[in-house]
Amino acid sequence: MNQLASPVLSHLNVLGDPLRSRLLLVLDGQTLSVGELCDVVQLPQSTVSRHLKTLTDGGWAQVRRDGTSRLYSLVIGDLDDASAELWRVVRAQLVATPAVAQDRARLDRVLADRRTQSAAFFSRTAGEWDDVRDDLFGSSFHLQGALAVLDPAWVVADLGCGTGRTAAALAPFVAQVIAVDASAEMLGAARERLAACGNVDIRQGALEAVPVATGSVDLALLVLVLHHVGDPLAVLR
Repeated sequence: MNQLASPVLSHLNVLGDPLRSRLLLVLDGQTLSVGELCDVVQLPQSTVSRHLKTLTDGGWAQVRRDGTSRLYSLVIGDLDDASAELWRVVRAQLVATPAVAQDRARLDRVLADRRTQSAAFFSRTAGEWDDVRDDLFGSSFHLQGALAVLDPAWVVADLGCGTGRTAAALAPFVAQVIAVDASAEMLGAARERLAACGNVDIRQGALEAVPVATGSVDLALLVLVLHHVGDPLAVLR
């Protein structure tokens, strides 16, 4: 038996490959599909998938299914302290390299394309979104648990409000609802639905720079939203 075996030595083997370290840096703060990662690192899917398997098997990355896609993200919180420190050292060495700078520029383009595709999707489906959502998730999933914690004096932000269904359901139970969406088409449908709700303020804006003043709401809801934005962490901050 190898008396020197340890998690850190195992992780050294994983991080010793430059491409795997680049993939981890791309995934730092992001959740990306295999295709998006291929676009960033400019390598074929077979190569990227092989290295992603090594990263997931080694506990560095995690994967979840979203329809037919497999989405990857970085795992740091579950690492032991020594391994997390190892990643900080490797990351510090990588960030200043030309290859990583090029990856960052391509990642920005990938995220911009994702935002464009998402905006186009919601523009196309605004008129039928309620039916699509009901078919996928049911008609009342957005209320489960939410109404139980509401205070009548609260101001609630419905971020990514879409056609305003959640905002309409919340309005009778709170002092004010601020409904925000980036899609003009979705907000058009929301205005029709919410016309009779005197305590709903409808605003257009991107969730990465939400048009709501800091500290002005008591609760913010994001229902079926985060997977449509390019940088979910930026929204949550």
